[in-house]
Amino acid sequence: MEVCWEAVTAIGTSVLALTGVVAIVYTRSQLRQNRELVRVQHLRDLFREFDLAPMSDRRRELAELRLDKDGVSPLDEDTAPQCLFDVLDFFEHIGLLVKRGYLSRDDVWDTFSYWMFNIFADARSLIEQKRKEDPTVYSNLVKLIEQMRKIEKAKGGEADTPSKEDIEGFYAYEKDRQPGVFLPTQRRP
Repeated sequence: MEVCWEAVTAIGTSVLALTGVVAIVYTRSQLRQNRELVRVQHLRDLFREFDLAPMSDRRRELAELRLDKDGVSPLDEDTAPQCLFDVLDFFEHIGLLVKRGYLSRDDVWDTFSYWMFNIFADARSLIEQKRKEDPTVYSNLVKLIEQMRKIEKAKGGEADTPSKEDIEGFYAYEKDRQPGVFLPTQRRP
């Protein structure tokens, strides 16, 4: 029996090529899975940073300074407490991470939108004032808020435009909240 070496070579080459394609598909799948895992780890680390001291102390301080017997008063650059800028800077950083693809905007919405919507609404006039002077100030936060609003509307929510009473309730909640007592995806009243 005579062996057709050309056919054996063709079959071997085909098997080798198919093995290479399967390896590439598997590797891409593993890379995608690893990227998702890293995104979740980033999100978990950011939430831990947000929920524990010193950031939780800054948020509580912000709530105490913003909430008085008359509710919340208008903000301007002269009266805005430093702790407000600390929280806004934290959200600006999250916006940058979303922009670069290190975080999923849907995951950020699930985890941080409650705080982002309320604090952004409270500080909106101050942010707009600062952006008139320098349009790059809080540009990642502003873009992220726009994305969060689209997600909120798509999910049928209305938390993206809190009223003054909502903001006051938010700060009352923040003032008395103990770090780590709820799941990050729970929506607040």
